[in-house]
Amino acid sequence: MAAKFWRDRRGGITVLAATMLPALIGMAGLATEYGNALMVRSKTQRIADAAAFSGAMAYSSNASTDALNAAVSRIATLNGILSSAAVGSLVTSPTNDGNQAVQVTVTSSAPLGLSQILGTSSQISVTSTALAELKPNGWACIIALNGSGTGVTLSGSTAVTASSCAVSSNASVAAPNGTSITSPIVTYNSSTAPSSTTIANIHAPSGGTLAISKKATSDRLNTNTTITGEASHLTSVALLTSPSAPSPPSATNLAFNNSPASFSQGGCQFNLSGSTWTGTCSGNGPFNFNTVTLHGGLTVNFNVSGSTSAVYNFNGNIDGSSGTAINFGPGTYNISGGIIVGGGMTMSFKAGTFNIGKLASTCNSATGYSICNSGTSLSFLGSSTFVMAGGIYSAGNSILTLGTTAVGLTSPTSNSFNIGKAGDGNSLVVSGGAKTTFADATGTGDVFKMAGNLTSAGGSCLVVSAATDHDINGSIATAGGAYFGAGTYSVTGYVAAGVGGGGDVTCQVNGTSGSLGMTGSGVTFGIAASSTPSSGSCSGAAFCVASGYGHVNLTAPTSGSLTGLVVMGPTTSTNTAGATFAEGSSGTSLSGVFYLPYGPVTLSGAANVGNGTGQCLELIGSQITLSGGTALASTCTGLGDGTTGTTIVLVQ
Repeated sequence: MAAKFWRDRRGGITVLAATMLPALIGMAGLATEYGNALMVRSKTQRIADAAAFSGAMAYSSNASTDALNAAVSRIATLNGILSSAAVGSLVTSPTNDGNQAVQVTVTSSAPLGLSQILGTSSQISVTSTALAELKPNGWACIIALNGSGTGVTLSGSTAVTASSCAVSSNASVAAPNGTSITSPIVTYNSSTAPSSTTIANIHAPSGGTLAISKKATSDRLNTNTTITGEASHLTSVALLTSPSAPSPPSATNLAFNNSPASFSQGGCQFNLSGSTWTGTCSGNGPFNFNTVTLHGGLTVNFNVSGSTSAVYNFNGNIDGSSGTAINFGPGTYNISGGIIVGGGMTMSFKAGTFNIGKLASTCNSATGYSICNSGTSLSFLGSSTFVMAGGIYSAGNSILTLGTTAVGLTSPTSNSFNIGKAGDGNSLVVSGGAKTTFADATGTGDVFKMAGNLTSAGGSCLVVSAATDHDINGSIATAGGAYFGAGTYSVTGYVAAGVGGGGDVTCQVNGTSGSLGMTGSGVTFGIAASSTPSSGSCSGAAFCVASGYGHVNLTAPTSGSLTGLVVMGPTTSTNTAGATFAEGSSGTSLSGVFYLPYGPVTLSGAANVGNGTGQCLELIGSQITLSGGTALASTCTGLGDGTTGTTIVLVQ
């Protein structure tokens, strides 16, 4: 009976089918889902291709990454996917030809059906990537936009070198004997062609070919939203005024002498030991005083270990014109009459908020200064907020540090500066030999505002904060070494290095010492030129480098809305202030777009201008004139805002 049972094959097929059916269903499902995934991938690839091409067109039109991303998002939305599913970026083309490309990655999903029997997932991710290369058709990097008069004019042993980009003029091109233009493409739009002499002095780069043609060059930046936005912002900066002075309550003057050896005032206890006064204040106050004065030879330590929440009111000034040192603790300081540091005095404050009014006395031969520093040093140590009704003056050989931790150490990043102006129109004056440092203002809510001019004299060292925006309702005029932290500088007046003489100085920046002229990395200068220098080589200029400066290096931001823009001059035809490079200003390096559409650019006196290694200068002016042994060079290989056209090619 048992043997018969084991020999019985009935129902075997059913068992086998039941065993194999899930696998068969899964295999069929995998085949079906694979085909469906290929269809989804084909669709996402088409979307990625279209988005990359559209993003490249948008970027080619106005050199804006915001426009690029907006175009990519529109293509995604039009094709029924979330805009967040399509991510665009500007990259180096994988063809290794040095051009830029727009890369778009699209992420989608394919649903799973039968194959779910083999797993728990209901869908699989599908990703497609496309790259559209921006191939320049002779990008113009030296551009003269004015359609009348002279366009690009050389004289007196001068040279223009643009080996990988075009030189373009809407008027004439003049290169007499003794001068040279090196470029693969030169265009003009004057009624007559360049003279035979000029043509003979235009050369193709080594191994290249030369094309000279009559062609109009358009200003493709005049509607750029970044540039028009900065022009609009400059209008608001012109409305900046000085902050109001604090109004603390009236109290009693606080005088530190050799006697008595102990006293109480304003809620604080003061004790003298040897030549040092020590003040201790209980709680957070407010602690109220009038004017503070110090007798010669004495040091005061004023609640140096006090609470950061303490409030100190001074209905008058803090006068450190005599004595040895005053050291203040952290807290909020409301000082209606300003701060004076003189003689061999040092004065320091720990981190806090400083609301400072104006001095009643003159400083720098003018009234209206909040800080008059002619002592050894005045330091505010730590992340702080500064609101000053007047300007800041730092005399020769004095040191002023606002927001730094200590000399040579990394500065805190959260500081805020709202500086008014003195009666002479200055927000900051740094005299010869003085060293002044503003710590970075890159924290949330931090500002950098000046209601007047920022000036420095020959032999001085100036370090300006990094900040998102530097709003200056006045001019920047430096004659010593100046380091500008990253960010936008919106200047209603002019920007000049050497307008009053001076030149490079050995300075210490972030702990490193070296020769400093005018340096800024990741900076954009937006210049309204509501005022210009009235005399000298810089007369009438919106931007000027003179006085033999040999270390000028300004590099545009590499991210954000102002990517690639290093200097922007007046953008209205009624303001024709231009740029001047003069008096042997050698080694000027400008990397980015230098844009003065209505102002002439002039190089004279053996000046030379170029861009940094591996970087790019696109110089745009109404006219471009070189004389007196000057040189202008650009190593650009392609620009998103070029004016001679571009070809967009899908390369991947």
